[in-house]
Amino acid sequence: MEGPTGPFVIIKTMSVRTILDEILPELLNEHSLELIELNIPAEHRIEIYVDGENNVSIEQCAAIMRQLRGRTAEALDPFHIIISSPGLDKPLRHPLQFKKALNKSIEVLMNSGEKHLGILTEHHTDFLKLNLFRNTKTKSGAKPPLSEIVLELPLADIKKTTKLIFFS
Repeated sequence: MEGPTGPFVIIKTMSVRTILDEILPELLNEHSLELIELNIPAEHRIEIYVDGENNVSIEQCAAIMRQLRGRTAEALDPFHIIISSPGLDKPLRHPLQFKKALNKSIEVLMNSGEKHLGILTEHHTDFLKLNLFRNTKTKSGAKPPLSEIVLELPLADIKKTTKLIFFS
């Protein structure tokens, strides 16, 4: 006699990464969101970072969680799953993140160790343009004035790009 068949048996035999790679794109598409980052940093822990043209709501994250759990049977039951938008501490990686950061303050750390701070003015598939801040002292936490210098930075030479927050 043959054992049970169907999607639930198949899911139980698949790796967690394979399950997520197959199910997440469809789920996120239903919510007009894109996968920014997927981490499985420790046993029984999954981190899913998503973003969209508009800000991601808690309700969207909760709905995705319910749908993900519903579509994976018991395969993900032992896992603690976090679904969130990338926070301010997360580096910019995805083209959507760069698009949303246009005309905003960012810090770029180059592979050489050099840092550049300024306003992101353009983002392309292989470079970004940054209007640098002047190296003048301002009130603590205040946004420095812009310089006339605009750098074109190849993405291949960039180690990390993060958002900057200034307080007036």
